[in-house]
Amino acid sequence: MALRQSRSLSLILFALALLEFLYLLGALRFAGLFPAVGADFRALYAAAHIARQDRFSHIYDLERHIPVQRALCQVAGAEAPCVLIPMVFLPVFLLPILPLTFLSPVVAFALWSALNLLGPLLVLRPWIRELPAPGQRQVLAMALASFPAFSNLLWGQSNFWLMLCVSLFLREWEYKRPFQAGLWASGLMLKPQTMVLLLPALLLARQWGILAGLAVGITALLGISLLLVGPSGMVTWIGILSGFSRPVPGLVPEVVGAETMMNWRSVGLLLSWALPAPLAWGLAGLGIVLTAGTALAMAHRADLQDVDGQKRFTLGVLAATLAATWHAHGHMAMILLPPLLALEARQALPRPVLPLWALLPAWVPFVNILLETFGVISPVAGLDALLAGKILFAFSLYFTGWALRRTPLSAPRWSD
Repeated sequence: MALRQSRSLSLILFALALLEFLYLLGALRFAGLFPAVGADFRALYAAAHIARQDRFSHIYDLERHIPVQRALCQVAGAEAPCVLIPMVFLPVFLLPILPLTFLSPVVAFALWSALNLLGPLLVLRPWIRELPAPGQRQVLAMALASFPAFSNLLWGQSNFWLMLCVSLFLREWEYKRPFQAGLWASGLMLKPQTMVLLLPALLLARQWGILAGLAVGITALLGISLLLVGPSGMVTWIGILSGFSRPVPGLVPEVVGAETMMNWRSVGLLLSWALPAPLAWGLAGLGIVLTAGTALAMAHRADLQDVDGQKRFTLGVLAATLAATWHAHGHMAMILLPPLLALEARQALPRPVLPLWALLPAWVPFVNILLETFGVISPVAGLDALLAGKILFAFSLYFTGWALRRTPLSAPRWSD
């Protein structure tokens, strides 16, 4: 029975990988490179190009981005559509992108894609050493074919770097090097919304060494960014972030796609289409409070001397963050892969949670294509991301509650 299940899973993974490869080729053929495929990389490349040609102080200037991004979109054809994607990262995170601007955009994106494909393989492999060899291959295949990893590759997103920081944070913590763990965790400033619960959770857990490393790392990242763009540039950065923060953003709403996210904000927006807005957003706000409160309650009583406890803490806090934070698309769930795989390898994760988390959202685009082909449903832009995002949202709520249930009430709170 176990052998038959293993073979069935291998067949499902092979079929999924093949379909994702064909989907990527089809997207390149029909939607084009940079108008759709690699669209998020386009904004990074454009900002780095502006920084190198002009000055870093111009990387948030949307007027300067328009001609640069339009030229990139024309790789797909002279009449290719091109929706402006603002640069939203701290300036310091553009420094590794600068060398890519010496290459053609196509070659640069190819290297970026290779990193997004091979990087997770190298980063995640050490976490599953306790599994037998065939099991290691299947778990890695699930991680790489999961919806978060595939959508990260498709859009040219930067979530591999977040996943790398979470992985090294966990590794340093496990090796009892809390300050270094905190330094790696500060890399989550790439997308600061990933830290909204981690900081108070570590404070409640009295992880002073990690918090010290975080403080130093965050100060360094902000300090370098300030040197690069000056006070006015930092103010502009904050202004762009605030433009994304409205329930229905006025700044490029088609790029934000709030209804397709995997968080309570998305739920509030969808409910507001059927319910009075105050009621819809009140329910979403209550969900945010309950989700965040559950994670922080778990952090308050967690035994973080235990290695499994550290992984469970990280999974619970980050899963709650994805559900409760204001901006979280499906590809951001890559940050859950290190604790998920580590717990799976130690048989500390309920089964078959990992295969379901990895495979259910990943099959959504292909089920939708099949239903559209037979006329069961009409094509709807963004439907894949919306449905996959809601499945990931449900899993994030599950992981948050599971982490709390697995944390003993009487567990002591350890300090570093």
